Amino acid sequence: MRKLSEIILGCLFVLTMTVSAAAQETIMLEPFSDPLMEVQGVLPEGWTAAGNGLYMRGESPTDVTLLAIQAAPASLEQVILSLLPQLGLAEMPSSVEQVEANGMQWDVYQVDVPIGGGVIRVDLALANQDGRSYIVLFQANEDGYDVLHESVFVPVLQSIMPLAAEPTVPLPYIAEDVTFPGGAEDVVLAGTLTLPEGGGPFPVVVLVSGSGPQNRDENLAPAAAIKPFALIADALTRAGVAVLRYDDRGVGESTGDFDTALIADFVADASAAVDYLLTRDEIDPEQIGLLGHSEGGLSAAYLGANNPNLAFVIGMAPPAVVGLDLLIEQNIAMVTSTSEEGEITEEEGVTFRDFVSRTLTAVADGDLETAEQNAREMYTWMAETSTPEELAATGYSDPAALVEDAVNAIMSAYENPWYQELLNWDASGDWARVTIPVLGLFGGKDVQVIASQNAPAMEAALEQAGNEDFEIVILPNANHLFQEAVTGAVAEYATLGTEFTPDFLPTIVDWVLARVRMVE
Repeated sequence: MRKLSEIILGCLFVLTMTVSAAAQETIMLEPFSDPLMEVQGVLPEGWTAAGNGLYMRGESPTDVTLLAIQAAPASLEQVILSLLPQLGLAEMPSSVEQVEANGMQWDVYQVDVPIGGGVIRVDLALANQDGRSYIVLFQANEDGYDVLHESVFVPVLQSIMPLAAEPTVPLPYIAEDVTFPGGAEDVVLAGTLTLPEGGGPFPVVVLVSGSGPQNRDENLAPAAAIKPFALIADALTRAGVAVLRYDDRGVGESTGDFDTALIADFVADASAAVDYLLTRDEIDPEQIGLLGHSEGGLSAAYLGANNPNLAFVIGMAPPAVVGLDLLIEQNIAMVTSTSEEGEITEEEGVTFRDFVSRTLTAVADGDLETAEQNAREMYTWMAETSTPEELAATGYSDPAALVEDAVNAIMSAYENPWYQELLNWDASGDWARVTIPVLGLFGGKDVQVIASQNAPAMEAALEQAGNEDFEIVILPNANHLFQEAVTGAVAEYATLGTEFTPDFLPTIVDWVLARVRMVE
């Protein structure tokens, strides 16, 4: 599920003030490549990689000089919406110039961000190519900006380009780019249909992504290096099962507007994918399955109960309770997963849970005025109980400014109709009507769809449905992306590898093969 702040790229700017001017030493540049962001170019020699495409000069703990080079499968509009609150802006200023380099077309912006009585100067360049948005961001204090702008930002920007693709090994199956009508008249979905060798007809699985703008591979950069749907499609197709995966509406090569879409619209798109497969001679129309990840699990439950063309469904960290209950526990788990043992007192935990419960209940009821009052109360409490050092670490010296910015950011999420729909969506009611075979997969360290809450709720709902063929599996060390995790925290995703926990893919493949007829 998506985070409350709805930040797509999470640039994690270090906006704290320094008391010393930047040293004016000669800047040497060296080549770099970042497989996670899929970019290459040059960087200042000796700067430290901090992960997620961030590079720090690191001359002192208070040095604000930072370079961010990031890319994600999102539109420029989505990127800009995520950047505005981080830059303290209501709207993006006019670009100061356009730069063309290495086939990339960049719009360049300059912003002054007031912090702690001073100013941080920010250069920001944005480009979009082949459905992928690119960011180059540079920040420095006023004293060192002019020199570093010319010696770092300008040459780095002129060097950036997509990472050259490595030679690919021929696949033992067919990968066909396809388009098909989506769930609305203005939506055409683009994706990849992988077909095993032979004439078919083949059993098939449709992959439905989680929340946030996702491409057909469910590419999660910069949040994580793993591409879940690319891995699942490869494993199933090698085993003889066709797979259809597609870009979300408004993402990649798919048309439509992602930002205004509701859960019901994404369910309609998934249903349209099933309809498309019925037109393909290579597909066995009686053996169409659907796998939904996270929010996509809502589609799996709804269509499993309502679409007669589905033969089976798989939930990959699927919600199985009312959205309000899901998000209350998600908020608690995401905070505790980033805290050391004992760092949050029992009293603080009770206070935070009460805030989350009261606030999200108000949002679910459409009472945004009460939700805003609760948010202001909570952040005021947090600011007032923070030490000056803790406050300074957030980049604020004025508690009132911190509260105002935090409330504005969280209210932008609460006002989203998609979020309000999610709070009121009852996945348990849908699972309670699913009678076709079901596999439910949960991660024991998932902090977004909590296994201890959702696995037993899913089991109870399927038993209520009278379902005679379902299996619920909890992989103890898996996070929400089914990576082998340590804490399960969202921030940990980017530190983990590009593969699933070892049991994940075999569990899916073996379960599917046991329920389909293979081509002889």
